[in-house]
Amino acid sequence: MRSYEVSLALLLPFLATASISAKFAGNEDYALSSRQLKTPAVKARSATVNYQSTAVSFTVGEGDDAKQYLSPIGSNFKTHTLSPDWGLDGYKGQNMAVTVFNVEGEVTCDQLGQQVSAYKADDDVWDEAFLQAVILQSNTSYHVTSGVADCIKGWGGNLIVKKDNATSSVSDIGLAHVSSGTIPAGPYYARIEDDILLTEMYRVYRDENQAFTSAVIPTTDGKFTDLSTTAPGMNTLSIPVPSRLYTMNMASPRPLEGRRVAVKDIFDIAGLKTGCGNRAYFNTYPPREASAYAVQKLVDNGAILVGKAKTSSFANGESATSDWVDQMCPYNPRADGYQQPSSSSSGPGAAIASYEWLDNTIGSDTGCSILCPSSSQGVFGLRPSWGKMSLEGVMPMAPPMDTAGFFSRDAVKGRDFSKGWYGDLFQSYTELPKTLIFPTPDWTFPASSPAKPLFDAFREAVTDFIKPTTIDNRTFEGFWNSTGMYEQTGNQSTAAFLRNTWGTLVDYWQWNNFAVPWFEDYGASNDGRIPFVAPSPNIRWAWGRVNLTQANYDEEVRRKAVYQSFVIDNVLTPDNTTCSKTIYFSPYNTGTSPAYRNIYRSPPSNGFFNTGMESFMAGNPQMMIPIGQLPYQSTVSNHTEYLPASVTAYAAPGCDYVLWDLAAALQEAGILSSVATGRTAFPQ
Repeated sequence: MRSYEVSLALLLPFLATASISAKFAGNEDYALSSRQLKTPAVKARSATVNYQSTAVSFTVGEGDDAKQYLSPIGSNFKTHTLSPDWGLDGYKGQNMAVTVFNVEGEVTCDQLGQQVSAYKADDDVWDEAFLQAVILQSNTSYHVTSGVADCIKGWGGNLIVKKDNATSSVSDIGLAHVSSGTIPAGPYYARIEDDILLTEMYRVYRDENQAFTSAVIPTTDGKFTDLSTTAPGMNTLSIPVPSRLYTMNMASPRPLEGRRVAVKDIFDIAGLKTGCGNRAYFNTYPPREASAYAVQKLVDNGAILVGKAKTSSFANGESATSDWVDQMCPYNPRADGYQQPSSSSSGPGAAIASYEWLDNTIGSDTGCSILCPSSSQGVFGLRPSWGKMSLEGVMPMAPPMDTAGFFSRDAVKGRDFSKGWYGDLFQSYTELPKTLIFPTPDWTFPASSPAKPLFDAFREAVTDFIKPTTIDNRTFEGFWNSTGMYEQTGNQSTAAFLRNTWGTLVDYWQWNNFAVPWFEDYGASNDGRIPFVAPSPNIRWAWGRVNLTQANYDEEVRRKAVYQSFVIDNVLTPDNTTCSKTIYFSPYNTGTSPAYRNIYRSPPSNGFFNTGMESFMAGNPQMMIPIGQLPYQSTVSNHTEYLPASVTAYAAPGCDYVLWDLAAALQEAGILSSVATGRTAFPQ
């Protein structure tokens, strides 16, 4: 049993003044809800037959320019039915790749050609191959001019299908009229029988950096299924994404309409299993009946779920090569392609930095699980204020610190995504804070440091943009000392005071409240066997099982509350006008230290550590901001490569929008920029 450097008796007078919140994250009962999904060992044989979903897949083009497509077919997938009025008798039994166009007035080749050009520019799914036939629809009457037949045939098509109130003067091409409700414009797979049945088209992308565990397609019952197709590549999944045209011109779009999103595999998605990075866990419980609250909120606001992204085992910190056992660790696309992606939101971090076809990714953060991958991949990432977004339906690590955040390659789009997802969970404000904190030790670089010009330029630009009335140069430790906290806690630094806090909260809670019930359920289904657990959680759970008690846990909850009160009262203080009186900026990743994934590292620890704990303990929002990249000579590629550099920013609890609004404003002012996918986040 470890000892504390200061007795509990010495702390009691101060601890009494620190309120311990009774509010929870919402994922405390996750193990119970999982257990309730399990079917009894003996159950009457069901007479229900579940038919396998099917899909049509095909390839357009050849070689490097080839595009793969998938269209899901079956009663559990969305279908548009067009009833023929006339003109389709000779097409019965045929299948076609078609495009739905919205038209009006005199429909000419020029009008359709403009839409074709727009489709090419706006949508990565649509292709001219979907002009085998065109379906024209309108809210008003329209007339198809004679020249349209020639341009359709020139594009390789042979059929024009009119809907609604239409006349035409075309000839020498198939012509039909159908009846149906309004259909979103874009590409479809058409099966012509007694009716025309249209199913949506998905372009299939290869997950070349192995960031995903499964592809996700919605079904008509409000759930999802894992539906994919073969894709050439080494150990790759294929991820289908729907046409952006389906949601591009909606009359009343929801806040996240059409955003393609991948979700970390600790969030439940209805119809799919939750794996949590462990094969045994994946096989213990059946598919989830409901999506996590945070996931359902995405869907309700219009987001398109395209896949589940990998997590390290049970969201514990893991290093590639050394610790990943049940899955291949995702590949960080930056630099030489063999840098650590960091964890535990490794999949979401690698995916957003790898794939332009992906808009945002969802992760969780208990102890740098979003912040660290954001920094390693050079993207924007937010660890949000604790306790705002319900984590119902999310695997718990330590509910007093668990949060649901996200990644973005663009600050403006990230700001909009945050407001579409979190809504009114965070406070409003009328002006930016006028006190900035640039802690001197963090911003002190050797004169010869290649990082110094980059970080100095960012600091100068931010200061000039905000024009603060006050600049403070203290670190969190400096505030701790100057406010008397060092003396009040028995002459302890913050590192000493919180040395055991994070590890105790994680190791004790996750073992007793999540792992123990799972071990029992796994054993009941596997003749008393115990499940395999990867090294990192195994070491932490063993520590929690052998060395920690409820009294230890309660003590660290109290210490966390003490530190939270200190931060809110002295460093990141709320304000009615600016929400947060201060913004705290610190360099995080200086882009000068490669972290190769092909290095065997020391065994994982039990989770006790001393630095970077401010937002984990205080519950305030913390953002990772990519500001540039710096060169290094790679031992993998024997080539000059570029590592991302990042600054981290803190605000008072509930002031998340202050950080996103500021980042977006800095991008609009040209101080920051969006980042690209692939080897380099910024132009060289």
